[in-house]
Amino acid sequence: MSDSYLRRTPSPTPSTGGLARKAQLVDCAVDVLVELKFAGTSVAEVARRAGVSKGVVTYHFPTKEDLLSEVVTSLYREAGEQIGQATGDSESVIGELATYIRSNLTVVADHPRHVCAVMEGAANMRPANGPPGGEDPLSAHLRELIERGQATGEAADVDAGVLAMTIRASIDAAAARAACDPTADPRGHAEHLVIIVRRALQATEPR
Repeated sequence: MSDSYLRRTPSPTPSTGGLARKAQLVDCAVDVLVELKFAGTSVAEVARRAGVSKGVVTYHFPTKEDLLSEVVTSLYREAGEQIGQATGDSESVIGELATYIRSNLTVVADHPRHVCAVMEGAANMRPANGPPGGEDPLSAHLRELIERGQATGEAADVDAGVLAMTIRASIDAAAARAACDPTADPRGHAEHLVIIVRRALQATEPR
């Protein structure tokens, strides 16, 4: 799941009631995106689903883009917390890569409807200043991790940038499939990807 379009500046921390309302509106926006797609998603429809006025929605999310950005960032926020906790327990670079892959695709498996909404929103949202340049931050993180393993002799001498992009592309492809195919198996995809990455890096440990 790419995060290149996550660019908004965090707003001041709202009250507990405000957080609950925002979460409700995001849940309704997810339902609308999945059912009506991007073109059919509107502030008015989200308000109708939530049983509130349009003014309540625009109080928390002034524009449709603001609301859909939160649909995206809320999933990434939860995924980031889960992945960070899981990878922090890994004792090796290759083990950390395996945990990263499994954690990403566990989030996809656990939240298929939200992932579907994110894929629909991401396909139609564009950064205000045009497409971003440079290396994707998620791929950069993986590249640096692989290079760390290479520096210690744990990982084979492969092109770390290419392998990092391959891992991200495979995760994103699995997420895209899960978004539209209820028979998809993100966890199974993760296990196959882990095997491929281990072989590419010539890993020998059992994890």
